[in-house]
Amino acid sequence: MHIIFMNGGLGNQAFQYIFYRWYRKYVPQVDTVIDDSKFWGDDVPHFGYELQRIFGIRVPFLSQRFSADVWQDMVTKRQQGIDIAEQLRLNGMPISVVREQGVTNIKFNGEIRDLVAGGAIELNVNKNIYWHGYWLSNSFFNEAKQEVQEDFVFPPFTDSLNLQLQDKINRASEPTAIHVRRGDMVKLGWSAKPEYFKNRIKDFKATHDVSLWLLFSDDIPWCEEHAEELGLLDIADKLLIVDNNKEEDYWRDVQLMSLCKNRISDRSSFSFLARVLCEYPGKEDVANWL
Repeated sequence: MHIIFMNGGLGNQAFQYIFYRWYRKYVPQVDTVIDDSKFWGDDVPHFGYELQRIFGIRVPFLSQRFSADVWQDMVTKRQQGIDIAEQLRLNGMPISVVREQGVTNIKFNGEIRDLVAGGAIELNVNKNIYWHGYWLSNSFFNEAKQEVQEDFVFPPFTDSLNLQLQDKINRASEPTAIHVRRGDMVKLGWSAKPEYFKNRIKDFKATHDVSLWLLFSDDIPWCEEHAEELGLLDIADKLLIVDNNKEEDYWRDVQLMSLCKNRISDRSSFSFLARVLCEYPGKEDVANWL
């Protein structure tokens, strides 16, 4: 059995799913499942497994391979700090971990190999392998592009506000999204400084005929408070602040950003997903990936 780790919100889940789709093409003969343990228990992130709710995507889950009582015990132990791969090893399953290089947030006392981005994958399909990573890469998407595009089809807008925004984007010259990610990125110290956005907006204005800018953020009040530092006042006459997609409808922002030709964004899988799903000819993305 080969197991692929999944966690986080829509952005993380999407790229881990893209990796899964790529992997199924790479080794179709292998029994491959998704570790869905992060969507069980009392520490479920965000809104749980989102790909089925939004896109209707169903995948084979690891939870389906165990009885309800055994799985609940595994979830409890995970919450206590014993990761799923380690639990399987302790219970006698010969299993190794392949983790994305630099992604070390897994506790495992067996064999661990690091997968370098773009590197060759050497594996024994007859062995049990646990894949741990976020796989934020164009390469997996590009090699499974047709399958992913067929899977990631947004439901059409039905509310008036988003329909109006869609129409404005479609009629605009070089519609450009600005995505300021706050929240956990700030806590991790990964959020870009305001001057990053100010400088990128200035550079973009000098080379692009943008008739419509759209601001997306999980903290609009903070953006409004720091509008001058972010460079938003320099484009105020052409700027729309998008703040109508809240709570469980938050994902509509990804849909709107994917309709824009260009994106200036922070280090976020949320806006990266909009980037790969964007089919606008000549699209351009500026992102704060370190």
